[in-house]
Amino acid sequence: MTTFTVYSLDKSRERKVPVGTLVERRKSERGSNIAGLLKLAAVRFKGSPGQTIQIDFRGMLVEL
Repeated sequence: MTTFTVYSLDKSRERKVPVGTLVERRKSERGSNIAGLLKLAAVRFKGSPGQTIQIDFRGMLVEL
């Protein structure tokens, strides 16, 4: 199992605030694992349409 930290961006203070984690439980790659995780993070952790979140995905920060 791999965990990925999800951050909310606070632009007024220029900080990242951790809001939760995602857990990858699949043992084998199915081709769309990354896209599925990103969609799940957007649904779960975005509070409003204008809010920006970042996911720490294996050393890369993916912004949604």
